[in-house]
Amino acid sequence: MRFTEGDNIATLWQRLRRSPLQGVTWLALAQCYAALDLVWQAGYAARQAHRLAPDLLAQLEALQLDTWHDASAGDGLLGRPTLDGIAEVVAQYAMHLRGCPGDWLTWLYSARLQEMQAQVGLVQQDVARTALANAVRLEPIAGESQHWAGVWRLHAGDAPGAVAALAQLLDVRPVRYGSMMTLGEALERVGQRVAAQKAFTRASLSNNPDFLLLLSAKVYAYNYWQEAIEVLNKALGLRPDSVPILLALAKIQSEVYALADCSKTLDRIGALDPNNREAQLLSSALPGRMGDAKAHLHGMQVALATGGDPLSRLASSVAMSALYQDDLPNAEVAQMHRRLCAPIEARVVRKTVFGNPRTTARRLRLGYVTGDLHRQHPVNLFMLPVLLRHDHGQFEVCIYHTGTMHDVYTQQARACADRWLEAAALSDAALQQAIVDDGVDVLVDLAGHTASHRLGVLAMRAAPVQATFLGYPHSTGLSTIDWFIGDAVTSPREHAHLFSEGIAQLPHSVFCWAPVDSYPLPPARAPHEPVVFGSFNNAMKLSPRTVALWSRILHAVPGSQLLLKAPALGDVGVQERFVGLFAQHGIAGARLLLRGPSGLADMMQAYGDIDIALDPTPYNGGTTTLQALWMGVPVVALAGGNFVSRMGASFMATLGQPAWVADDEDAYVAAAVALAGTSAALRNQRSALRERMAASPLCDIAGYVAHYEALLQRMWACYCQDPPGNDLAALVPSARWIAASP
Repeated sequence: MRFTEGDNIATLWQRLRRSPLQGVTWLALAQCYAALDLVWQAGYAARQAHRLAPDLLAQLEALQLDTWHDASAGDGLLGRPTLDGIAEVVAQYAMHLRGCPGDWLTWLYSARLQEMQAQVGLVQQDVARTALANAVRLEPIAGESQHWAGVWRLHAGDAPGAVAALAQLLDVRPVRYGSMMTLGEALERVGQRVAAQKAFTRASLSNNPDFLLLLSAKVYAYNYWQEAIEVLNKALGLRPDSVPILLALAKIQSEVYALADCSKTLDRIGALDPNNREAQLLSSALPGRMGDAKAHLHGMQVALATGGDPLSRLASSVAMSALYQDDLPNAEVAQMHRRLCAPIEARVVRKTVFGNPRTTARRLRLGYVTGDLHRQHPVNLFMLPVLLRHDHGQFEVCIYHTGTMHDVYTQQARACADRWLEAAALSDAALQQAIVDDGVDVLVDLAGHTASHRLGVLAMRAAPVQATFLGYPHSTGLSTIDWFIGDAVTSPREHAHLFSEGIAQLPHSVFCWAPVDSYPLPPARAPHEPVVFGSFNNAMKLSPRTVALWSRILHAVPGSQLLLKAPALGDVGVQERFVGLFAQHGIAGARLLLRGPSGLADMMQAYGDIDIALDPTPYNGGTTTLQALWMGVPVVALAGGNFVSRMGASFMATLGQPAWVADDEDAYVAAAVALAGTSAALRNQRSALRERMAASPLCDIAGYVAHYEALLQRMWACYCQDPPGNDLAALVPSARWIAASP
């Protein structure tokens, strides 16, 4: 179908107000917009036409709209805080609207662009409000204008503005379920959790299984995992054999360690779609969820070798799984990381020339790439205190948020940033360009190979100096990252061959404990109670070597018990597995106290039930070790040969407790047994240990931030001293080293 002379844009919108579900009308509208070179509008209309009438695809493709398939491009850019060239676009739209004042979509786009202008003082807010009012008057479906205003504001980081727009739709009938879902998100981000729950509940009244699938992901992102499962079960009631819905359910069940339920869901998928790749990957990951690191690595390697995309997250899953293996040499783990990163680097075009002034006599623009500034994620626990204390006289802080989870901690982090970009929906190329356009001098990766990583951005190089910090306890294997920020214990110079990056050392531990919440010490255990060793690390860290070592300790301290607490241990099958593993070493199940997950406050109080914490090997505890120490529990650590197995040693060195670190297995057992002999005294020394920790560099957050900022300046100085055109990353790692300064 082609539009006729009488089918102008205004009359097409009138037709859509009467009957908005006609794909051919949307096609005619797309053709009109394309003829007028209104590309964003044409793309929007094309997407609606294709959604309603997929058979129109050939006619839509004939319009030659480059990005109409991509909702994050074109008008998706209206979800950014600002755009280049706004004035020209606004002028183009104004000229068009003078001849076509009935064009709802162009009024809506004009309103959003003028909002952007108003935020930087280029126009009055009333101008944008007038345009939005015109859009509301002309909208084809009640509430559509405020809905999009809310969506764009939320994506741009203006959660209060999103609430203001979307709250106006509460009484619209029929209920706008999508608007209620977005309102729930916006309310979560402004801290109105009860109101957000009501909005999500209203959204869940929908009987559209496709929408319920989307809603489940949104509510799960805000930690409503039980509600997400309920929503998916409702969707399955409406569409029982939907593989996408079953997959979403299995993923959440795996994430929350409902492993028996996950296995049943995967069986249902197997009956419906035996060759489903995602289900196969989830099945391969189940052994890891149960604590079997060796089987997990094998499953991930097989999946990658049999059709896995080397650029997918699967490669990072293999890399991270390698860290848990107690029979892989450190050099082999490092080489595996390099091999897994090689396809990423080979696929991209690396930027080599930057216009950033090479001088140390100016304020630096510091960028962070992370998706983990939420709840009790370890990156948030360690990084938020740093963000709260950055010297903005030295650094302009830019945060590129690649995650989808937002909460009060995310809002605190955002308040610390001079610039913040919601980047989850951006491709690697788009994010790299955004960082380059911002003129970032030093870009810090906070993810490594973890779930929200954007290593593709760093492979393209988005800043003159790139570093990785805190988020991943090993070298990334990526040669375009210049620096790995560590310390003299976790990453000594003699380990340079294990790093693809140069080593930049902090003077004390690379981790600093500065809790933003208070945790009172639990009451002391009674003197007559048996010695209880413990570990609150995740189950996959409990390697065969770790189980054997801990069994030796239990044999050496008759009557003692071992308390293990981990999310996976809420599953009966996982409990039975670990009881069996310890039984192989002669430890009766009665000596094991196995506990599943709990809230953070309850978990911290549970440290009152143990006397001595045991650090696993080769993957040491990080957050859990510092939590144990803060709750007054001594920790025995075994120092290994790479970063991930030397974190415990770093903590104890910084705390001034070298006797709690062993260099071999016999010394590890002996240290634990020696502490057990003083358990009665230890129970009354919890407050003394906390005081000692609080007075040590391990908790000196002000000093830590000062040292970290000085290290960033030294990394920038290395770049400034390097001749232009030289690639710092091309130097061998041992030639890139910044020693810890006192």
